Amino acid sequence: MRSRLIILVLAAAAALALPAAAHAKLTVGISENSPGMFSHPLFPGLGAKHARVVMAYNVMTSGNHELARVTQYLNAARAARVTPLVTFEHATGDASICNKRRNFRRAVCRLPSQRSYRSNVRKFFAAFPWVRVVAPWNEVNHFTQPTSRNPKAAAKFTNTVAKLCRRCTIVAADMLDQADKICGIHNYSDVNRFRATGTKAIMRALGCRQYWLTETGGLFKFGSFWTKRTRKGCKNAAGCQLKATKYMFKLARRNRRIKRLYVYTYFGKVTPRFDAGLVDNRTGKARKAYREVKKRI
Repeated sequence: MRSRLIILVLAAAAALALPAAAHAKLTVGISENSPGMFSHPLFPGLGAKHARVVMAYNVMTSGNHELARVTQYLNAARAARVTPLVTFEHATGDASICNKRRNFRRAVCRLPSQRSYRSNVRKFFAAFPWVRVVAPWNEVNHFTQPTSRNPKAAAKFTNTVAKLCRRCTIVAADMLDQADKICGIHNYSDVNRFRATGTKAIMRALGCRQYWLTETGGLFKFGSFWTKRTRKGCKNAAGCQLKATKYMFKLARRNRRIKRLYVYTYFGKVTPRFDAGLVDNRTGKARKAYREVKKRI
């Protein structure tokens, strides 16, 4: 039973240690990795004051373009007075190869030592001391993440971040005995199937004081997800995304313990298979879901 709970917990949620004060109103942020969001002409109109960004744990020492992206992103967020939730993950590179055992020893798939992780994160905080909301590892049980094969290491990463940044709000992976904290959930499946069963099941299993939907949103495109059978009343991709976005907020409002959500993503048409963007990256135009999010913020 305990192992099943661990799998459930690591599959979609992470504990979030916060001060005792609770938010009376749902806070809406944007989860987007491109720093171009802050300079896009439609972004100020959203009024978003919270953003989530994912980066390699070794961003400070990777020696590639990743550091330039992160630096630009965090500086732009600071200039716009947007609070970033920084989420670390695997080393720089294409993690899609990590679904094959033969690739586990490759740099992008390999679990870093605690010493290496500590050294890199310490350098990050030295460079960006204003960052105060951190997730030590992203989606720790995802098959492309090395933590999926070593959840104890993920828990130790959390302890490391807590020691390096004692004033930080921390999204932690080890939460079975931290039910008084705030937990984060990724609930794409429920939102885009217009249901709440998975979200409710996770909330019942965790029994946390508060919940944040840390990565959620309406799909514009995801392979062949939107078909005649699954559309259920929406005529096209934009209509289906809007319907799912409205349901996302409806689901959040149904439970008072859900206090925040990060809509994923700002830009659409960036990758060929997955698209949940509020803005078409090619035309620069807002989609219907953008206007719905703007209303809620």
